[in-house]
Amino acid sequence: MKSVVAGIVNDPDDAADAFQNALIYIWKHLRRIHRHPNPHGYIIRVCISSSYDILRKGTRRREREVTVPEVAEVVPDLAMVESGAPVPDREVLPLIREGISTLPRKQAQAVLLRLLEDQQFDVIGRVLGCSEVTARSHVSKGLAKLREHLAGLGLNPAEG
Repeated sequence: MKSVVAGIVNDPDDAADAFQNALIYIWKHLRRIHRHPNPHGYIIRVCISSSYDILRKGTRRREREVTVPEVAEVVPDLAMVESGAPVPDREVLPLIREGISTLPRKQAQAVLLRLLEDQQFDVIGRVLGCSEVTARSHVSKGLAKLREHLAGLGLNPAEG
């Protein structure tokens, strides 16, 4: 079923959202699906409908695109992420900026919203136009890639 969704929605993040929405619908209507004469066809139809819903939402989202500040504008304030956290060295800030700029757009936005603006996952999901669970995934994957990037440069992200 994932291939049906991925074939319609070209963006992997949107495809994940569409597939997740389809699974939620399928779970909620499981009895109806079992009684249907062609349950496999019904499930495919749900996946296709969910994909087109995401495409429509994406079009509307692009029309009212919420801009997240550029990485260069907000990363110098990284010391405000956690109270009591050590201030990153001046040499480290450009490396953090570089690491965030290498992330996919949604992951970078999710990381910035979570760390710098201390937004909750449901708010991040609304800003990015995805579910709360997907927002958590974007933040988690983005932070993991950022840690990996910094570790590749010989920095231990846990040390600050």
